Amino acid sequence: MGSLVQPKDPLAREIELLASGDAAALERAYRACGARIQRLCQGLLGDRAEAEDATQDVFLKLRERAGQFHGAASLSTWLHRIAVNHCLNLIEKRRLRASRPLGAAEARSLVDPLRRPPETAAANEARETLRSRLARLSVEHRAVLVLREIDGLSYDEIAAVLDVPPGTVMSRLARARERWVELAAQESGAQPTAERGR
Repeated sequence: MGSLVQPKDPLAREIELLASGDAAALERAYRACGARIQRLCQGLLGDRAEAEDATQDVFLKLRERAGQFHGAASLSTWLHRIAVNHCLNLIEKRRLRASRPLGAAEARSLVDPLRRPPETAAANEARETLRSRLARLSVEHRAVLVLREIDGLSYDEIAAVLDVPPGTVMSRLARARERWVELAAQESGAQPTAERGR
């Protein structure tokens, strides 16, 4: 029987092994792609701990679905799509939770930011600014911006991950960048360039 995946994909063999029940293949796939998927999850979710959990969930889904991969897209694109969909589901669940009152037990379980490991003030502030600005973008704009600017995917790869035409990727990315500039201007107290000329 012939291979189900494209031989040029460096992880193709790992997915074949994973689909046949080789548990060690999951660890090798994680070592090869885990850091990249975690960066993607953190960019979408804005929280390191939540991104770590999401990354583990993505690789568990990879194990469950390994037999469904047939090489129609590259393995990287397929894995990114799993990660983006999982993060978008988490964002929607977070939105639904935020719309109901917080219970006493939930309030007590919130992490105290003062207990985080010490970091330089500048690095902490820059990370918080990035996280805050990303959170203020629409989910569609956040996804396309993270995939392009943080993960470095091409327009065609982003189109495959999000299952939209490349033209939609370009227009969403242009709007996301415009919104990013607007948010930066609001934070600094300056008006965006377009508004200054009016």
